[in-house]
Amino acid sequence: MKKAIFKLFFLAFIIIPPLIFIPGNFRGHWTFTQYREPKLASLLILFWGMATYFWYSLLKDYKKQLKQIVQSLTFLLLCLLSVYSLASALWSEVPEAALYEGVQWITFTFMFCIFSCLFTEQKWLSLAIYSIIGIFGIVTIIGLTQTFIDIPFLKPIPGTTIGSTFGSKNVCFLSLVSQFFLLIFVFWESTYKKQIIFVAATGIIILLEIAYILISLSRTTYAAIMIGLFSLFLILFFISSRNKRILVIKSSIIIGLGLCIISLLVCNIYPQKWHHVKIRISKGIIPLIVNPTSYFYKTARGQVIHDSFAMIKDNPFGVGAGNWIFKYPLYHHSIKKKSFNKKTQIQRVHNDYIQYLAELGIPGFAAFMGLIIWQFVKLLHILLHHDQINIYTKAFNICLLSQLMAVCVMLFFSFYLEFPYRKFLFVFLLTLIYNPHSDLFTPSEK
Repeated sequence: MKKAIFKLFFLAFIIIPPLIFIPGNFRGHWTFTQYREPKLASLLILFWGMATYFWYSLLKDYKKQLKQIVQSLTFLLLCLLSVYSLASALWSEVPEAALYEGVQWITFTFMFCIFSCLFTEQKWLSLAIYSIIGIFGIVTIIGLTQTFIDIPFLKPIPGTTIGSTFGSKNVCFLSLVSQFFLLIFVFWESTYKKQIIFVAATGIIILLEIAYILISLSRTTYAAIMIGLFSLFLILFFISSRNKRILVIKSSIIIGLGLCIISLLVCNIYPQKWHHVKIRISKGIIPLIVNPTSYFYKTARGQVIHDSFAMIKDNPFGVGAGNWIFKYPLYHHSIKKKSFNKKTQIQRVHNDYIQYLAELGIPGFAAFMGLIIWQFVKLLHILLHHDQINIYTKAFNICLLSQLMAVCVMLFFSFYLEFPYRKFLFVFLLTLIYNPHSDLFTPSEK
């Protein structure tokens, strides 16, 4: 009975947050839709905090694993990030914003410990991955349905007619990308094991998610998906033996053709939106690839970054976690007046690297970057010794590396970590990378 309750609580922890915060109508008022909504933040922290306390009371059998986890570099860096975020309240203009960010990181650091213990067992690891994929499958179906049928209690994504349970284009589609390469792994695993039902189910979800992402008008999402897929191809190409590289190239060509076919279908189903997609790619992504410096000198976001560097120069220890938005009015020298005036004010850098450097200064930023770099080191070390691991572990770590690449792209072009649920997805990825998984993915599971 106790184990059943534990499993139910585990599922609730993963599944409920994306769906419970539906931007719906309650007595005439929209709920849970504002940026850093206090109600949403307090409920998330309460929910995950209670879950953390509850789980710790049930982790008596994981003392050995827990001891190893608290000695790991990932845990140490998460602790530094949490402590520094809290400490920055001492010199912040708005201390409660720093405390809010610090409490989030503390909660997710505890979550990292708990998940790392549980994921040493294949049943918990599989349950978590399949739950994440399933919930985003539901989000995708709801979103696509809302492009054809009006759902009265759901508010469409601002700026588009596409609905979502996340209430914001960036929140929805960047969260969707955060599980995309896990979905690819499950599709590969099901194909390898010849589990036809799972192959069909994951294949359909992949097609739906790609279609949903194509009409998102989110350039960051396009870039993250394409760079993630390209890194997946490169990794497979370089670690494959010479006689299998042709197979990798052929598979990549087939996938490319499949993407083109999906794009043509989307073009016919959503002709007006497809026109906007082409404009976004031709005027947003291609010029950036051809001339990267134009991003910093000719775009509003690039100008905000220039202003933020002035803030960083004046505050080497940071302006305080969550305080960039309050300090920026003193530094908006480069941004055009039409983007920053009495009616319109920039709320974020659209670059988490710069925002964390401005808010947490050099010490906090070093912990943040160390956390990301260390994940690449771990994954590359595993893949460089791929001859010593089984095919399941190899495939899983390749997908994790591609997922990490996609997240790093999103960090560069968006405000990925400024929403609690995406922090959850980020730490969830760190947890998957932390565990070696050397004996979990095998044909004959325990």
